[in-house]
Amino acid sequence: MIKSYSKFFLIAFLLIFTSGCTFKFTYNNLEYVISSYVEKMVSLDGVLKKRLDEQTISLITWHRNTQLIQYANLLRDLKRDFGPDLTEQQVSYTIKNIEDFWQILVEKLNKEMVTLLPLLDNDQLDELFVNIDKKNDKFYKENVDLDKDEISEEYEERLLDNFETWLGDLTKQQKDEIQKTATTIDSSANLRLQLRKYWKKNIQEILKTEDTVDIKSNKLTIFFNQFNAKQIDMLANIRNKNIQAIGLLALKLIHIATPEQKQNFINEADYYIRIFTELKENR
Repeated sequence: MIKSYSKFFLIAFLLIFTSGCTFKFTYNNLEYVISSYVEKMVSLDGVLKKRLDEQTISLITWHRNTQLIQYANLLRDLKRDFGPDLTEQQVSYTIKNIEDFWQILVEKLNKEMVTLLPLLDNDQLDELFVNIDKKNDKFYKENVDLDKDEISEEYEERLLDNFETWLGDLTKQQKDEIQKTATTIDSSANLRLQLRKYWKKNIQEILKTEDTVDIKSNKLTIFFNQFNAKQIDMLANIRNKNIQAIGLLALKLIHIATPEQKQNFINEADYYIRIFTELKENR
């Protein structure tokens, strides 16, 4: 739902959503994870590598200082609301907050990309676009070239994994609800692939001109803003339908959660609240 091609440059920030004991270690090593990812996409000389490292550190510092406490506060709200009295409005509010966090991050990443991408020379750009095409081909095979049953099975598996992480062992009734919901979710993969190709085509046209770095940066800024609006518009119908389905599913599962599942959720939430707080304070 929230996969935007604009995040390719610093995709490792998605690791903030990973679970398990490696979370804190991974976050504290994002500078190296990000650098490794970028250099798999495009070869950098010493000057660009230094520039990437500086901007990466700046981004991580911003994220650590402004975003982590908001994640912790969101989890505190979820802990407070968790239970049979949870309403659809509260679920919608939570989803809206998560989307807002993501949009802020996307906008921040876009600002960094408009200063770095125009510094690539033609050979580096050729390498970058070849690798983007490879990733698009992989995306097609893994997400688009599937029949309806395969799509439903994948959504069911993802939903089971996500809810089991937060609730622990699920009851048969909860698993049945997840299975039913998975069959109603529509795939946006084909539209997202179109958007990925559209994104690549447009930045390629901008970056392959003889314009100055400043002009390219300005054009990229305009395009990224337009692209974000276009993406939201194209995905709106599927997104709204799926959000409603998943939100109602979460509501049902929480309403019938066992005392053990509630405690599991509280334990998981407390764990991440502690980690987010420590990461912010121990920078």
